[in-house]
Amino acid sequence: MIKKRRREIEEMSVNVEMKTDMLTSLITANTNMKASNDNVLKPVTDEDIRVNLLDAFLGGTDTTSNLFCFITYYICKHPHVKRKMLSEIDYNLPKSSDKFYISYNDLKKLKYCEAIIKEVHRMVPVIPFSIRTTTKEIEIAGYKWPSGTHFLLNFFAVHGHSEFWPDTEVFNPDRFYSDDQDDKRFGNKPTLMMFGGGLHICPGRKLAMVELLVLTALVYKNYNVELVNPHESLKIISLITTNCKELKIRISPRT
Repeated sequence: MIKKRRREIEEMSVNVEMKTDMLTSLITANTNMKASNDNVLKPVTDEDIRVNLLDAFLGGTDTTSNLFCFITYYICKHPHVKRKMLSEIDYNLPKSSDKFYISYNDLKKLKYCEAIIKEVHRMVPVIPFSIRTTTKEIEIAGYKWPSGTHFLLNFFAVHGHSEFWPDTEVFNPDRFYSDDQDDKRFGNKPTLMMFGGGLHICPGRKLAMVELLVLTALVYKNYNVELVNPHESLKIISLITTNCKELKIRISPRT
């Protein structure tokens, strides 16, 4: 695919508009560009392009699909949350509109849907931990740690810490939602490790949120979704990612 697209780009006429997809962007990266020190930046190799694409697919598929399973479970388990979410979806995406088209401006109105996504991730982090390694000796918690020490950041523990989250065991999207305070509405909390943080924060975080909002809005706008067994607990296994082992649901069209 990479070689085929590279040939297509090389054979393009000057007056033809180039595609703006990810593959084309990676192939054309650093072409006709120079760094600030006048050193020419080399184009990305085919091997590097393949690695980047694999990272995008692997890192952006299991995480999103599993998190949507968890979202479905918690919405179905909490009818009052579901009613409030449906009210927001129906108000901003009325039935008279196209059933399968949502603009980016539409998504920005779905504040409660976004709050649900964040609260579900707080309850069940799809990425349960991250690792950081010291590059020099550093003092943390009163101890000196040598260079090369590995630290495992436990997101389950952070998201369940009562010092940061009141009523930590309670599923409550309102903690990320407010009608008058944007900072609460969007949940700008450093203790919500949804996409990591710092220099290594997930580069696909905006795309992931768009995908989750679109899935939530389209599925619940058009379908009734119920758990086959509402009394059954969520079945997960947490390794490198937190995976949904099984989730039996019943779906029917909304009238």
